[in-house]
Amino acid sequence: MMTNNISTISIIFLLGLKEIRHYKSSLFFLTFMCYLIIILANVCVVLTIILNNELHEPMYILLCAFCINSLYGTAGFYPKFLSDLLSPVHVISYSGCLLQAQMLCSFACSDLSILALMLYDCYLAICRPLEYHSVLLKQTVIYLACLAWLTPICFIAVNSFLTISVKICAVSPPPGGGNVSPPPLQQKKRADSSL
Repeated sequence: MMTNNISTISIIFLLGLKEIRHYKSSLFFLTFMCYLIIILANVCVVLTIILNNELHEPMYILLCAFCINSLYGTAGFYPKFLSDLLSPVHVISYSGCLLQAQMLCSFACSDLSILALMLYDCYLAICRPLEYHSVLLKQTVIYLACLAWLTPICFIAVNSFLTISVKICAVSPPPGGGNVSPPPLQQKKRADSSL
């Protein structure tokens, strides 16, 4: 009977944060303040648009969608980064890494989609002002904004789902930290390319 000796990696070491160990507290404070300002500013804009009936126009609805998407992207990055700044060991699980990649990629794609909708709104308002209110109804804008969120999330989710089945392999960092040397095959390729 033949057994396969396959090891799967469930934890990924983040080596980039070791260089800032002397500035962790000040960097944490600045990052936390940025995080709070982003949350406060976006929540204020969203609540203002939702509570004021005069702002229920296509451009403001899209601005509200943009701010909600910004909160989503912020939630995908800042909490993990802040916890890594405080932690002596900088690791992330493989599933956590995929979740964070899912959130950040879908955030970026949704941002671009909402910006494209904003540009279309400006185009209609400037180039076709007489048709503007018949083309961009409030329900149409809400439908397009939801589509701008859900489409990237679904596409990136398929990519993340397919990535889950891929087994990753990497060289573990040395016990004392430090740099990880590339695998022997890469070292051979580098030696061949220098000839």
